[in-house]
Amino acid sequence: MAKKRQRVPIFFTVDDNYITYLSIVMASLKDHATEDHLYDIRVIHTGLSQKSKTTLKAFETDNIRIRFFNISFKLAAISVNLDIRDYYSLTTYYRLFLPDLFPIENKCLYLDSDIVILEDVANLYNEDIGNNLLGAVPDLSVQTYPEFIKYVEEIVGVPHEQYFNAGILVMNFKELRRQRIEAHAIRLLTHVSFRVAQDQDILNFLCKGKVKLLPPKWNVMPLGEHTYEHSIIHYNLIFKPWNQNDIPYEDYFWKYAKSLNLAKTIAQARDAIPTEIKDNNRKGVEKVKELCMYEVGRKNTYYKDITSKKRRRRAGLNMDEIPAQSEEREKILNRIAELEKAGTFDVDAENDPPYNPLQPGEVDYFHKKGSTRRRARKASRLSFKFFNRLIKKGKIVIDKYEGVEILENMQTGAVITANHFNPFDSIPINKAVKKYAKKKKLWTVIREGNYSFPGIYGYFMRNCYSLPLASSPVVLREMMRATNNVLKKGDFVLIYAEQSMWWNYRKPKPLKPGAFRFAARNMVPVIPTFITMRDTEKYDDEGYPIQAYTLHILPPIYPDPLSTAAENEKNMRLANEEAWKELYERVYGIPLEYTTVVKAEEAKKPAKDAQKEEK
Repeated sequence: MAKKRQRVPIFFTVDDNYITYLSIVMASLKDHATEDHLYDIRVIHTGLSQKSKTTLKAFETDNIRIRFFNISFKLAAISVNLDIRDYYSLTTYYRLFLPDLFPIENKCLYLDSDIVILEDVANLYNEDIGNNLLGAVPDLSVQTYPEFIKYVEEIVGVPHEQYFNAGILVMNFKELRRQRIEAHAIRLLTHVSFRVAQDQDILNFLCKGKVKLLPPKWNVMPLGEHTYEHSIIHYNLIFKPWNQNDIPYEDYFWKYAKSLNLAKTIAQARDAIPTEIKDNNRKGVEKVKELCMYEVGRKNTYYKDITSKKRRRRAGLNMDEIPAQSEEREKILNRIAELEKAGTFDVDAENDPPYNPLQPGEVDYFHKKGSTRRRARKASRLSFKFFNRLIKKGKIVIDKYEGVEILENMQTGAVITANHFNPFDSIPINKAVKKYAKKKKLWTVIREGNYSFPGIYGYFMRNCYSLPLASSPVVLREMMRATNNVLKKGDFVLIYAEQSMWWNYRKPKPLKPGAFRFAARNMVPVIPTFITMRDTEKYDDEGYPIQAYTLHILPPIYPDPLSTAAENEKNMRLANEEAWKELYERVYGIPLEYTTVVKAEEAKKPAKDAQKEEK
């Protein structure tokens, strides 16, 4: 039996300008990879060319996997200016966002693209960093220059021997998420710019006292002589063989450049750099020294917000103001990730409380009783008041509605489909229908257990024009007749066709046929709605950003009068899924992809089914 390989998650951030140098990194990584490990490499970018992707994909083997993730949507959502200087690019900030972008990961490596690897990086991954936020090597350049020492101690506020270089990191994603480091970093960026080492300064500032210092061999820089061993060479600052001649440790770089037939091209490009630019680059360290002393000189003006406790509180830079993420909610997110990976989209990630099945006559589905109608009107009014108060308090945030003219112009009954990610995600839909489709009521199909839910939310579930599903065939048939009746009367029925609720899950899930069966049998349209989200700067009680919603009301999907009910059911469902996919990719700017792993025998089933249909 084959031995199970240890998975080593590795992140690189890059743009097209650095693909050549990342190729050299990949060659050195591959050269020291061992069969005992699976190297799961993810390349983070904001628009790599297909040529660059093909170049990197060539390094894949049976135990080296390379995937690409475009995070343009993430940068677009950040309203602060990300400062860059000299040879830096925006990619330097990407590592701040990785823990929240990949919630299933708990521990990962982050590696810069200006390195050469001389030892199996699995050994770096296996360094024990305990509950610390990061594992990192003290920055040799800081230890080398007095100006750097003065800057990091007086401005960043970290003892110089503890100030680490952020180019090679062992990252404790789990603790970084719990401590809300991304949120603190974004808030910090709105008040101060660390102009010397940008996100490296931010990480040192925020992670102070929670960093495991690693052996120097894992981040050796071309500065002076070293007597200790070296496992990763980091061509930091201006010390890059592709820009300058006679760089210490450059032989390692050229070894792999030659193995890829890149040495001649790189050397020619280096030699073509004008002398004045090379001379200017050599002065780079002196410029950084000057910048350090300039920043120290304005300490009492520009950096007041982060050096005074009172001003830190006013500026919102108090670490305690953003609660750590709850472990219970983290378990839910991990459960969601597991379900997606397994391709099980129709199961709730959270466990429902026990409930008693509905009995015949327990629910007045048709609102025959006057008391039922009065309770429905009263509960509806109270629910709008209740949720409007939550909106005013910022507990629920609605950015805008798109496509409201569809509700205004709808003359018939309709099935409304929506993505399901929060117990309150029906609020924007209810408000939109009330405001823009004034002559219509919105009925909502709910789970059986929700009907007996306790407290104020249970009261709303039972009385606000709800159509509870039922496990009893007798009760279920009555529910279905009532739903048909609502649609024939010209009202709307909201059905969560995904058949599951996954907390703050942004992707559309595959749809179940029930909603479309109702539409097809009653010959009414389906109105697809989809809520997109963005993080706000406020946090809920569990330490997660409160989401701001945009409700997208998409063009209605009509049944074809010449098709059968079964054909309409299928075609309308597929059209709804396609509309959601197009919207998701347009708004978030990324392709709709799932982490689902399909087993080989399962992948063959659709082909077999298709063959059966043809016969």
